[in-house]
Amino acid sequence: MDAGIAALLGAAVGAVGTGAAAVTSGWLGARTAQQQIIAQHIQAEQQRRFEHARDRREPRSQAYADLIAQTQKLGTLINVMNGAEAYATGDVHRVMEETTKLLRCRARVAVEGPVNVADRTEGVIEAATDCRDALMALASLPGAPPELQATSRSELIELCRDGVESLAEGLTVFVDEAREALDDNGGSKHTIRPA
Repeated sequence: MDAGIAALLGAAVGAVGTGAAAVTSGWLGARTAQQQIIAQHIQAEQQRRFEHARDRREPRSQAYADLIAQTQKLGTLINVMNGAEAYATGDVHRVMEETTKLLRCRARVAVEGPVNVADRTEGVIEAATDCRDALMALASLPGAPPELQATSRSELIELCRDGVESLAEGLTVFVDEAREALDDNGGSKHTIRPA
């Protein structure tokens, strides 16, 4: 009987050892599978962000380029007018039209985003509208702000020159922010954490 008990004990210990090894192996396999699933989710999320950024880059780039070109066009027009002796009504109306086009470009940038780039258009728009208003007052057009209508010609010209400088400064700030947004490849700002 001693040999029979020893055989039973040996079989029991072997079964327990085999069972423990199977449980440990199964647990490690499940943990590895869970880690692989998490890694796949993270990789899929990064790929999704990259593709989204790539898909948005072209329309954003075009919207930014349009705003830059329109700002430069308006700035050049205002500079030419500032060098003239007289401020013709037709020229001022052209500045008003170009400012309206700039506002449309800004709206497109706001739609294309991101918000931080759209926010950088504030300086450009403010400077453009200040110049437009000063030119309207110089040409004695209706719709010029009342406080500018009472301002001297030399002060209005100086206000317009300052506005053109502000326009250039605002454009530089916008270009820097736009470049950064276009360089963003949709990198991982958020990560999936294991449960």
